[in-house]
Amino acid sequence: MRLIKKPPTSECVRGLVLLVFVLIAVGCQAEAATPPSAVTVTSTPEATMTPTVVSQSIAVDEKGVTPTSTPLPAPAGVPEATPTPQICPYLRGRTETASVESEAMGETVRYLVHLPPCYAQYRDRSFPVLYLFHGWPMDEWHWMQLGMGDLADDWSGRDLVGPFIIVMPGVDKDGLYVNSSGGPGSFEGFVVRELVPLIDAEYRTWRDPEGRAVGGISRGGVWALEIAMRHQDVFGRVGAHSPALALNRPLPQYDPYRLASEDMSGLVFYLDAGDGDWARAGAISLRDRLQEEGIDVTYEVHEGGHVDETWQRAMPDYIAFYARSWPGSYEALPTWEAPELNSGSQP
Repeated sequence: MRLIKKPPTSECVRGLVLLVFVLIAVGCQAEAATPPSAVTVTSTPEATMTPTVVSQSIAVDEKGVTPTSTPLPAPAGVPEATPTPQICPYLRGRTETASVESEAMGETVRYLVHLPPCYAQYRDRSFPVLYLFHGWPMDEWHWMQLGMGDLADDWSGRDLVGPFIIVMPGVDKDGLYVNSSGGPGSFEGFVVRELVPLIDAEYRTWRDPEGRAVGGISRGGVWALEIAMRHQDVFGRVGAHSPALALNRPLPQYDPYRLASEDMSGLVFYLDAGDGDWARAGAISLRDRLQEEGIDVTYEVHEGGHVDETWQRAMPDYIAFYARSWPGSYEALPTWEAPELNSGSQP
């Protein structure tokens, strides 16, 4: 019997194709089920890796990972920032005007108070005070017109001198300023008993003799000498610029020449006059008397006569003398302590 081979039918072909698809599907599922450990990872060499700086520390607890705000420590060797010292940014101070009814003088006394540029910014400091008396027949603006306020501001701004307050009273040209020689019922009584306590109450002042100085021109120079020499517990320095000692007719107890023979160890003196000044002889006589007593006195001669131009040119020497022993900066000033009776106030 002979077998006859028949070509495969279409049904057979479809069966073969179906079998092939089944085998492919099974292979794909097997590949997807391969565990992670079977995957090969190629790592990047350390030399090519870029480190990442993390700005937060990480705290891990049983609830998971939680970022915190703890900053990273500063790199070793980097110094911490130090506070910048305060620098006074102002070029000019402030001049205040006021007046007071004086029982000692029996008149209304006007006065100026010139504050240094950064007085308001240094509320924890006590400031030295310079009291300046005008010549006759001038007024409280005499020293300002000569340039004292501007020069003091300029020098303190350049650190040539330290800051200080300037007080300049102005009185009646025909009153006790020229018609008395001293004592409680005079310009002396006004300054010591009324003006100084008033300024100490209104401003942050250095309230020791070493923190106060007094000076004057012509008639004001005589008053500065008489008041300082009789009140060393109030003033530590005194300047007499062209003092009108030749015209002075004081009672003995108020005479600067006589007072020079007493103990003046608490005072430092400055005397000057112009080379053509009629007041020069009186200044020289008082200088000699003070030197005989071993008193610290500076004497200078400036060019000019008994006129404003002489004192104006001498202004740098005046400021240098008055501020010489005072602190040279705001930071070096004594700490301010309010008086007990006014402990709640802040001038």
